[in-house]
Amino acid sequence: MSEAFMLDEWYAFIMERAWIGVILCTIVLFGLPQSSVTAQDIPTPIGWEMGLVYSDDASEDDPFQLEEDGETTIRFWIRNDNLVGDIDVSLSYECDGGQFTVTGEESVTVSGGKNDTFSMKIAYDGELLYGIAAGTLFDFEISGELTSVGPAPFPVPVSSQNVDGKANVPELYRWEVNIVDIEHPISAGTEFTLEVGMKNLGNTADSYTSATIEDDCPVLTVDDEPLQASVGEIVQPSMEQVVDLVFDASSTHPTRLCEIEITVRSSGVASGGLGDSSNKDESVVNVEARPVGAQIDQDDANVGDDDGPQNQEQVTSDNFLIFPSLLTPLAMVSAALVHSRRK
Repeated sequence: MSEAFMLDEWYAFIMERAWIGVILCTIVLFGLPQSSVTAQDIPTPIGWEMGLVYSDDASEDDPFQLEEDGETTIRFWIRNDNLVGDIDVSLSYECDGGQFTVTGEESVTVSGGKNDTFSMKIAYDGELLYGIAAGTLFDFEISGELTSVGPAPFPVPVSSQNVDGKANVPELYRWEVNIVDIEHPISAGTEFTLEVGMKNLGNTADSYTSATIEDDCPVLTVDDEPLQASVGEIVQPSMEQVVDLVFDASSTHPTRLCEIEITVRSSGVASGGLGDSSNKDESVVNVEARPVGAQIDQDDANVGDDDGPQNQEQVTSDNFLIFPSLLTPLAMVSAALVHSRRK
């Protein structure tokens, strides 16, 4: 009996130790971190897609157009083909060109069976854009990484996708009008010349449809034929054409500061292009009146060594006109003298 009792106790001891080992192994297994599970052990979801949204009958062969300020908004879609739950997608954006800034959502959620649209914005310095040739293309890319399906996040992205496209620099039109100022006063009755330059500051060839000259002095005239002759001439980017305009300040012109304004209007903008519809420059000319008593017209001035009037015959004729007015008083005096002698 004692031997059987000892065997039972030994068996109970062995079983107790075995159960303790099982419990410890279970605790260790459940205590392992989730990161020990590799990406290959995670089942791939049914599928998801992303792509670009094209508007105005554009297609993937057509680049996206930048606006005049250098910005544009690009829309893209993400479709969740899984019916079991939402998906979370992490997004990143790239655009070459150096000067571009890109903004957009960093992470988005798409419900099961849905197709949602998102957007990113690319921007380039608008003033610098005028210095880039029209038609220049910049590449951009939108990358998405799937980070979770349903309520369970993944330790690493299960799958990734990307879409890419091109952004196009549009034709931009702008002129610079530059009037060379006259630093000295202009005397009334004389002519003066203004040098005017028209420079193409756009990023493509252009001309101007019209050119106008305005001033606020009533007796100041100008020969605008050289300016009108330049209308319609094609000027390449960064090139300039110069004209000389001759102004005539009348001899009766009062002392006054005359503001002269010259405006040109772009042909490209008139045809629907982007840019400045008109550009202008102003200059102020100081016109000084002639002194009081000065000859009105230089043609009436004496010339050569002749100190007498230019029209001697007219002067002689005018002198003879004095005599008829003297005959009457002389006759009266003579008659009085004769009458007194007779007495």
